[in-house]
Amino acid sequence: MSALLRPVTILCVGGNDIHMGAGLQTDLAVAKALGCHAHLAPTMHTVQTDDGLQSVDVLDREAVGRSMLDGLSDGVDAVKVGALGNELIAEVVVEILDPWRDILPIVFDPVSQASKSKTGVCLNTPAGVQLAEQRLLPMVALATPNSMEYGSGKSYLECPAVLQKGGHADPFLCFESDAQPDYISDVLHVRGRAALEMRHARLDNIQAVHGTGCALSSLVTCYLAQDIELENAVITALRVMQEWLGNTKDGILHPQASEILPGTRMPDQRDADGHIWL
Repeated sequence: MSALLRPVTILCVGGNDIHMGAGLQTDLAVAKALGCHAHLAPTMHTVQTDDGLQSVDVLDREAVGRSMLDGLSDGVDAVKVGALGNELIAEVVVEILDPWRDILPIVFDPVSQASKSKTGVCLNTPAGVQLAEQRLLPMVALATPNSMEYGSGKSYLECPAVLQKGGHADPFLCFESDAQPDYISDVLHVRGRAALEMRHARLDNIQAVHGTGCALSSLVTCYLAQDIELENAVITALRVMQEWLGNTKDGILHPQASEILPGTRMPDQRDADGHIWL
């Protein structure tokens, strides 16, 4: 289908979460809220409950590859990659996306472990994580790890841009002392630029909301698919997430159309400490 005749379209590669609505289900909801179309390429089926991730059934690598190729052949404007499952899936994802690395913006949410899970149940194997770090990160436009996934940042040195979600100055100290600041800090690292710290007020009673990381990376993917510049896309996505989380009343994220548009309500220049308030 001609790009002139189809809506803005993203390809979403990741896990199905039909019970709690994260993963591909969140990707699809976010795309619809922004008026975009989403091709879905499942890597696994998960069973998740309020008690966390219970089981993972990783799909055959050929099936994943076919789904990705079908979506790409229909025409897409950006790609979002989430949970990979294992090194076999990671390898086929890298092989298929490599020819597109300079054509399509690719966003990678490097989730490998659920925040709560049954012992031994993971969203990627150690070998899969290593392969993704070595071969997928260098080809993406943006990776979106949380602070625990980001760690020292050493694994992300070859990644062109990284959004470190929840990037407090010392997140481990926060956990150890049980003290939390009254704001959330996300840090955008772009190669060749000074890091940009973006702060916004901490919201109460949202800790149990499922799929927030998926939603944020999907938002950025949709904006990049519309040719929005990276920093603008990230700032807008963070603001829209704040709006959605602020409207959450039942512990479930409900993506919906927003009046916050890229390029509007942009913050003032960063202050002397190098951060901006959203």
